[in-house]
Amino acid sequence: MDNYQQKHCQQCGKELTGRTDKRFCDSYCRNTFNNQNKSEGEKVIAETHIILRRNRKILRQLSPMGKATVRKEVLDTLGYDYRFFTGIYRSRQGKYYYVCYDFAFSPINDDRGVKKVIIVQRQSYFDQYIPALWGKS
Repeated sequence: MDNYQQKHCQQCGKELTGRTDKRFCDSYCRNTFNNQNKSEGEKVIAETHIILRRNRKILRQLSPMGKATVRKEVLDTLGYDYRFFTGIYRSRQGKYYYVCYDFAFSPINDDRGVKKVIIVQRQSYFDQYIPALWGKS
């Protein structure tokens, strides 16, 4: 008696050949199945990561030499999302830098009220001075 049972792809239903523990006919079906079955939490993480990478790309593009001052409208036009960043650095002078991986920006207003940002490449001292969120540390 033959105990052989034909298996089918969990995504498209196509008959499987090859390894006995195979679940999908190809990588496209495997990826499609896994993407459809991601939890909502995983989808939020993936979407946030996409936004952070886009923000970093914009900062890097605008600051190829490691430091630049640009108008806020330029960031807006390129689709920068100010809600997403990977950290905050506060300088000793009280200026806040919003860090996105290895770049950061700080909002500034000039004498005429023009909104600009200074973009800098992340510096090692960003890790040395972190404001105490819960009081003195």
